[in-house]
Amino acid sequence: MTSVAINSTHITGLNGDDGKQAWTPAVVNAKGVSQRALVDFQQNQTVAQMFLGFVSKDTFGGGRLAFGINLPYTFRSSRSLEFPIVTATATDGSSVSPGAAYLASLDAQAKANTTSTSGVGDTDLAALWIYTQDRLKFATGVSLVLPTGDFHSLSSGAAGTPAINIGAGRFFTVRPNATLGYQLTQSLTLGARLALGINSTNTVDHWRSGNFAAYDIAANYKTPIGVFGAQLVGVNQYEDDTGGMSGNQAGGYGANRFKTLNAGVFYATRIDKLGLTLAYTGNVKASNALVSNVLQLRLSRAL
Repeated sequence: MTSVAINSTHITGLNGDDGKQAWTPAVVNAKGVSQRALVDFQQNQTVAQMFLGFVSKDTFGGGRLAFGINLPYTFRSSRSLEFPIVTATATDGSSVSPGAAYLASLDAQAKANTTSTSGVGDTDLAALWIYTQDRLKFATGVSLVLPTGDFHSLSSGAAGTPAINIGAGRFFTVRPNATLGYQLTQSLTLGARLALGINSTNTVDHWRSGNFAAYDIAANYKTPIGVFGAQLVGVNQYEDDTGGMSGNQAGGYGANRFKTLNAGVFYATRIDKLGLTLAYTGNVKASNALVSNVLQLRLSRAL
Protein backbone atom coordinates (compact mmCIF):
# COMPACT_ATOMS: atom_id res chain seq x y z
CA MET A 1 0.00 0.00 0.00
CA THR A 2 1.14 3.52 -0.67
CA SER A 3 -0.34 6.86 0.41
CA VAL A 4 0.51 10.54 0.22
CA ALA A 5 -0.77 13.06 2.77
CA ILE A 6 -0.57 16.85 2.64
CA ASN A 7 -0.75 18.56 6.03
CA SER A 8 -1.37 22.27 6.38
CA THR A 9 -0.54 23.33 9.95
CA HIS A 10 -1.19 26.68 11.58
CA ILE A 11 0.58 27.18 14.92
CA THR A 12 -1.03 30.00 16.84
CA GLY A 13 1.08 30.15 19.96
CA LEU A 14 3.23 28.53 22.63
CA ASN A 15 1.80 27.60 26.04
CA GLY A 16 3.75 27.31 29.26
CA ASP A 17 3.46 24.92 32.19
CA ASP A 18 0.22 26.54 33.37
CA GLY A 19 -1.51 25.99 30.01
CA LYS A 20 -1.47 29.71 29.22
CA GLN A 21 0.62 31.78 26.80
CA ALA A 22 4.28 31.19 27.62
CA TRP A 23 6.81 33.61 29.06
CA THR A 24 10.56 33.29 28.58
CA PRO A 25 12.58 31.95 31.53
CA ALA A 26 13.65 34.73 33.91
CA VAL A 27 17.08 36.25 33.22
CA VAL A 28 18.83 37.93 36.16
CA ASN A 29 21.40 40.63 35.35
CA ALA A 30 24.43 41.75 37.38
CA LYS A 31 22.27 44.13 39.43
CA GLY A 32 19.93 41.32 40.47
CA VAL A 33 17.08 42.50 38.24
CA SER A 34 14.87 39.63 37.06
CA GLN A 35 13.68 40.07 33.46
CA ARG A 36 11.30 38.04 31.29
CA ALA A 37 9.07 38.46 28.23
CA LEU A 38 5.75 37.20 26.90
CA VAL A 39 6.17 34.96 23.83
CA ASP A 40 4.01 35.67 20.75
CA PHE A 41 4.80 32.75 18.43
CA GLN A 42 3.23 32.05 15.01
CA GLN A 43 4.14 29.43 12.41
CA ASN A 44 2.59 28.06 9.22
CA GLN A 45 3.89 24.97 7.48
CA THR A 46 2.97 22.59 4.67
CA VAL A 47 4.24 19.03 4.99
CA ALA A 48 3.92 16.13 2.55
CA GLN A 49 4.12 12.60 3.96
CA MET A 50 4.70 9.53 1.78
CA PHE A 51 3.84 6.21 3.38
CA LEU A 52 4.88 2.86 1.92
CA GLY A 53 3.55 -0.31 3.53
CA PHE A 54 3.52 -4.07 3.08
CA VAL A 55 1.14 -6.66 4.60
CA SER A 56 2.02 -10.36 4.47
CA LYS A 57 -0.31 -12.81 2.74
CA ASP A 58 0.61 -15.58 5.18
CA THR A 59 -0.56 -15.53 8.80
CA PHE A 60 1.60 -15.85 11.91
CA GLY A 61 -0.18 -16.81 15.12
CA GLY A 62 -3.48 -16.07 13.42
CA GLY A 63 -2.48 -12.58 12.31
CA ARG A 64 -0.62 -10.90 9.46
CA LEU A 65 2.62 -8.98 9.63
CA ALA A 66 2.80 -5.43 8.35
CA PHE A 67 5.78 -3.13 7.75
CA GLY A 68 5.80 0.53 6.82
CA ILE A 69 7.92 3.63 6.38
CA ASN A 70 6.73 7.23 6.61
CA LEU A 71 8.87 9.88 4.86
CA PRO A 72 7.93 13.53 5.58
CA TYR A 73 9.05 16.57 3.62
CA THR A 74 8.38 20.16 4.64
CA PHE A 75 7.74 22.30 1.58
CA ARG A 76 7.66 25.50 3.57
CA SER A 77 7.72 26.42 7.23
CA SER A 78 7.48 30.13 7.99
CA ARG A 79 7.74 31.56 11.49
CA SER A 80 7.36 34.86 13.29
CA LEU A 81 8.31 35.65 16.88
CA GLU A 82 7.58 38.74 18.96
CA PHE A 83 7.82 39.72 22.65
CA PRO A 84 4.93 42.17 23.16
CA ILE A 85 5.35 42.48 26.94
CA VAL A 86 8.69 42.72 28.76
CA THR A 87 8.88 42.96 32.56
CA ALA A 88 11.75 43.64 34.97
CA THR A 89 11.67 43.29 38.76
CA ALA A 90 14.31 44.60 41.15
CA THR A 91 15.52 42.71 44.23
CA ASP A 92 13.10 44.67 46.44
CA GLY A 93 10.14 43.55 44.27
CA SER A 94 9.60 46.88 42.53
CA SER A 95 9.14 47.21 38.77
CA VAL A 96 12.01 48.76 36.84
CA SER A 97 12.89 49.27 33.19
CA PRO A 98 14.34 46.24 31.38
CA GLY A 99 18.05 46.45 30.61
CA ALA A 100 19.21 47.55 27.18
CA ALA A 101 21.24 44.35 26.71
CA TYR A 102 18.19 42.18 27.49
CA LEU A 103 15.98 44.13 25.08
CA ALA A 104 18.66 43.82 22.40
CA SER A 105 18.81 40.03 22.90
CA LEU A 106 15.02 39.78 22.52
CA ASP A 107 15.15 41.86 19.36
CA ALA A 108 17.86 39.59 17.93
CA GLN A 109 15.82 36.48 18.72
CA ALA A 110 12.70 37.97 17.13
CA LYS A 111 14.55 38.89 13.94
CA ALA A 112 16.27 35.48 13.71
CA ASN A 113 12.95 33.66 14.12
CA THR A 114 11.08 35.65 11.50
CA THR A 115 12.15 33.39 8.66
CA SER A 116 11.23 30.28 6.64
CA THR A 117 12.80 26.97 5.65
CA SER A 118 12.14 23.62 3.94
CA GLY A 119 13.57 20.11 3.96
CA VAL A 120 13.25 16.45 4.95
CA GLY A 121 11.77 15.61 8.35
CA ASP A 122 12.27 12.68 10.74
CA THR A 123 11.59 9.22 9.26
CA ASP A 124 9.24 6.75 10.96
CA LEU A 125 9.69 2.96 10.56
CA ALA A 126 6.94 0.62 11.80
CA ALA A 127 6.35 -3.12 12.24
CA LEU A 128 2.94 -4.51 13.26
CA TRP A 129 1.09 -7.76 13.91
CA ILE A 130 -2.55 -7.45 12.79
CA TYR A 131 -5.26 -9.85 13.97
CA THR A 132 -8.84 -9.83 12.64
CA GLN A 133 -11.77 -11.94 13.80
CA ASP A 134 -15.43 -11.24 13.05
CA ARG A 135 -16.07 -7.65 14.18
CA LEU A 136 -12.80 -7.33 16.09
CA LYS A 137 -9.51 -5.97 14.79
CA PHE A 138 -6.36 -5.78 16.90
CA ALA A 139 -2.88 -4.56 16.00
CA THR A 140 0.27 -4.29 18.05
CA GLY A 141 3.86 -3.48 17.22
CA VAL A 142 6.59 -0.90 17.45
CA SER A 143 7.83 2.08 15.48
CA LEU A 144 11.23 3.76 15.40
CA VAL A 145 11.66 7.46 14.64
CA LEU A 146 14.99 8.22 12.94
CA PRO A 147 16.63 11.68 13.25
CA THR A 148 16.81 12.40 9.51
CA GLY A 149 15.48 15.97 9.77
CA ASP A 150 17.73 19.02 9.86
CA PHE A 151 18.53 20.08 13.46
CA HIS A 152 20.82 22.61 15.13
CA SER A 153 21.28 23.05 18.86
CA LEU A 154 21.04 26.85 18.74
CA SER A 155 17.48 27.11 17.49
CA SER A 156 17.25 30.87 18.16
CA GLY A 157 19.32 31.69 15.12
CA ALA A 158 22.46 32.55 17.06
CA ALA A 159 25.91 32.06 15.57
CA GLY A 160 24.51 31.84 12.06
CA THR A 161 22.41 28.69 12.66
CA PRO A 162 18.89 28.42 11.20
CA ALA A 163 16.02 29.58 13.39
CA ILE A 164 13.73 26.68 12.44
CA ASN A 165 14.57 23.05 13.08
CA ILE A 166 12.64 20.65 10.83
CA GLY A 167 13.83 17.63 12.82
CA ALA A 168 13.06 17.10 16.53
CA GLY A 169 16.75 16.54 17.30
CA ARG A 170 19.59 14.07 17.02
CA PHE A 171 17.93 11.33 19.04
CA PHE A 172 15.82 8.21 18.47
CA THR A 173 12.30 7.50 19.69
CA VAL A 174 10.96 3.96 20.12
CA ARG A 175 7.17 3.72 20.23
CA PRO A 176 5.53 0.42 21.24
CA ASN A 177 1.81 0.62 20.51
CA ALA A 178 -1.48 -1.29 20.43
CA THR A 179 -4.72 -0.56 18.56
CA LEU A 180 -8.17 -2.09 19.06
CA GLY A 181 -11.19 -1.64 16.79
CA TYR A 182 -14.67 -3.08 17.20
CA GLN A 183 -17.59 -2.90 14.77
CA LEU A 184 -20.72 -2.34 16.88
CA THR A 185 -23.07 -2.38 13.91
CA GLN A 186 -22.76 -2.56 10.15
CA SER A 187 -22.33 1.23 10.20
CA LEU A 188 -20.73 2.15 13.52
CA THR A 189 -17.12 1.30 14.50
CA LEU A 190 -15.22 2.31 17.64
CA GLY A 191 -11.45 2.32 18.03
CA ALA A 192 -8.72 3.11 20.55
CA ARG A 193 -4.95 3.27 20.38
CA LEU A 194 -2.28 3.49 23.09
CA ALA A 195 1.42 4.15 22.54
CA LEU A 196 4.50 4.87 24.62
CA GLY A 197 7.37 7.08 23.47
CA ILE A 198 10.86 6.22 24.74
CA ASN A 199 13.49 8.84 23.84
CA SER A 200 17.25 8.63 23.71
CA THR A 201 19.49 11.63 24.52
CA ASN A 202 20.02 14.30 21.89
CA THR A 203 23.70 13.98 20.91
CA VAL A 204 23.90 17.61 19.76
CA ASP A 205 23.01 19.40 23.01
CA HIS A 206 22.84 16.46 25.48
CA TRP A 207 19.19 17.25 26.16
CA ARG A 208 16.82 14.34 26.81
CA SER A 209 13.08 14.84 26.46
CA GLY A 210 11.15 12.77 29.00
CA ASN A 211 9.25 9.67 27.88
CA PHE A 212 5.57 10.08 27.04
CA ALA A 213 2.27 8.22 26.59
CA ALA A 214 -0.15 8.90 23.72
CA TYR A 215 -3.74 7.81 23.22
CA ASP A 216 -6.27 8.06 20.42
CA ILE A 217 -10.02 7.39 20.73
CA ALA A 218 -12.16 7.43 17.59
CA ALA A 219 -15.60 6.57 16.24
CA ASN A 220 -16.73 6.43 12.63
CA TYR A 221 -20.07 5.96 10.91
CA LYS A 222 -20.40 4.46 7.44
CA THR A 223 -22.87 6.03 5.00
CA PRO A 224 -23.61 5.51 1.29
CA ILE A 225 -21.38 8.51 0.44
CA GLY A 226 -18.45 7.65 2.71
CA VAL A 227 -17.30 7.35 6.31
CA PHE A 228 -17.68 10.21 8.79
CA GLY A 229 -15.81 10.16 12.09
CA ALA A 230 -14.52 11.99 15.14
CA GLN A 231 -11.45 11.46 17.28
CA LEU A 232 -9.72 12.59 20.45
CA VAL A 233 -5.91 12.53 20.58
CA GLY A 234 -3.81 13.16 23.67
CA VAL A 235 -0.10 13.12 24.56
CA ASN A 236 1.18 13.22 28.15
CA GLN A 237 4.86 13.36 29.01
CA TYR A 238 5.30 11.43 32.26
CA GLU A 239 9.02 12.06 32.84
CA ASP A 240 10.91 15.33 33.27
CA ASP A 241 13.25 16.67 30.64
CA THR A 242 16.88 16.33 31.74
CA GLY A 243 20.37 17.37 30.69
CA GLY A 244 21.30 20.13 28.29
CA MET A 245 24.25 22.47 27.97
CA SER A 246 24.51 26.02 29.24
CA GLY A 247 23.15 28.50 26.70
CA ASN A 248 20.74 26.06 25.08
CA GLN A 249 17.03 25.47 25.64
CA ALA A 250 17.73 23.47 28.82
CA GLY A 251 18.40 26.48 31.00
CA GLY A 252 15.43 27.72 33.02
CA TYR A 253 12.67 25.51 31.65
CA GLY A 254 12.67 22.93 34.46
CA ALA A 255 10.64 19.71 34.07
CA ASN A 256 9.03 21.06 30.88
CA ARG A 257 6.48 18.21 30.71
CA PHE A 258 4.68 18.27 27.37
CA LYS A 259 0.89 17.76 27.41
CA THR A 260 -1.68 18.22 24.67
CA LEU A 261 -5.28 17.27 23.96
CA ASN A 262 -6.63 17.58 20.43
CA ALA A 263 -10.06 16.89 18.92
CA GLY A 264 -10.87 16.38 15.26
CA VAL A 265 -13.26 15.16 12.59
CA PHE A 266 -12.61 13.24 9.38
CA TYR A 267 -14.26 11.98 6.20
CA ALA A 268 -13.09 9.05 4.10
CA THR A 269 -14.31 7.63 0.82
CA ARG A 270 -13.13 5.59 -2.14
CA ILE A 271 -12.99 6.74 -5.74
CA ASP A 272 -12.40 3.70 -7.94
CA LYS A 273 -9.16 2.19 -6.50
CA LEU A 274 -8.12 5.40 -4.79
CA GLY A 275 -8.86 6.13 -1.12
CA LEU A 276 -9.40 9.73 -0.05
CA THR A 277 -9.38 11.07 3.51
CA LEU A 278 -9.96 14.65 4.64
CA ALA A 279 -9.32 15.45 8.32
CA TYR A 280 -9.21 18.48 10.60
CA THR A 281 -7.71 18.51 14.10
CA GLY A 282 -7.62 21.40 16.55
CA ASN A 283 -6.01 21.91 19.93
CA VAL A 284 -8.25 21.74 23.02
CA LYS A 285 -5.57 22.40 25.63
CA ALA A 286 -1.78 22.36 25.84
CA SER A 287 1.00 22.73 28.41
CA ASN A 288 4.66 23.29 27.48
CA ALA A 289 3.54 22.80 23.89
CA LEU A 290 2.65 24.58 20.69
CA VAL A 291 -1.01 25.40 20.06
CA SER A 292 -2.03 24.43 16.53
CA ASN A 293 -4.68 23.23 14.11
CA VAL A 294 -4.04 20.83 11.22
CA LEU A 295 -5.89 20.23 7.95
CA GLN A 296 -4.93 16.98 6.19
CA LEU A 297 -5.68 15.53 2.77
CA ARG A 298 -4.59 11.90 2.24
CA LEU A 299 -4.67 9.82 -0.94
CA SER A 300 -3.96 6.08 -0.70
CA ARG A 301 -3.94 3.07 -3.00
CA ALA A 302 -3.30 -0.64 -2.55
CA LEU A 303 -0.59 -1.99 -4.83
